[in-house]
Amino acid sequence: MNRSIVDNLALKAEPEALDDYFGSLLDEPEPVRPLLRPDILEPRPPVAEAAPAVELEAPVREADPVEVPVPVAASTPPAPPADPADREYARPEQPFSALVIEAGNLTLLAPLHALGGVAPLDSLEVRPTPNHSVWYLGLADTKQGRVQLIDLAAVVTPEDRDYEPDTARQVVFLAGSRFALACRAIHGTRVIQPESLRWRNQRRRLPWLAGVEREKMATLLDLEALDRTLDEGGWD
Repeated sequence: MNRSIVDNLALKAEPEALDDYFGSLLDEPEPVRPLLRPDILEPRPPVAEAAPAVELEAPVREADPVEVPVPVAASTPPAPPADPADREYARPEQPFSALVIEAGNLTLLAPLHALGGVAPLDSLEVRPTPNHSVWYLGLADTKQGRVQLIDLAAVVTPEDRDYEPDTARQVVFLAGSRFALACRAIHGTRVIQPESLRWRNQRRRLPWLAGVEREKMATLLDLEALDRTLDEGGWD
């Protein structure tokens, strides 16, 4: 049977089929296709650049010594972002604790070490911003600082499938990030055994997808990669 037909049929059943969809990506990297426009998100405050040094020529008398200006080293341009497939992603060798999240009809695992906290959505004063996509919920000032609130269901919805806005009730803060993730529910924490996970070998597509825990039908999130993806203005 044609591969695309199989994928489309599998997406009609939930949530098991969605986990199978992500599981099929573990060994099948696809070309990158940006889905999130950079102008959607609030840009970082611009960094003031130092004005270029201007060398003035002073009149030089014949008897005066001539001072040779010290050359100013040119600033090195920043290196381009590394391709997700070329990054090295650490795999924990010891059991670790993860927050169990429900979003987009999926059970997701978020490692606690990369989290900055959680809060009920109704406890935050969220300021919607006009002319944004429905999954961009707005800005909120919190103890973590000002964050941009993203509906996690939009991130984990396969591109072959229409995104439907989730009924978000909880917010998960990423450690040291300007983003926070809104989700339907949080089901506490549990300890994850590394050997129970099927890890990805490539991250060219969906770099935030670290692996799948098949037995409990859960998808492991790489929150550092997710933060980079949002910060770069797109997800794959």
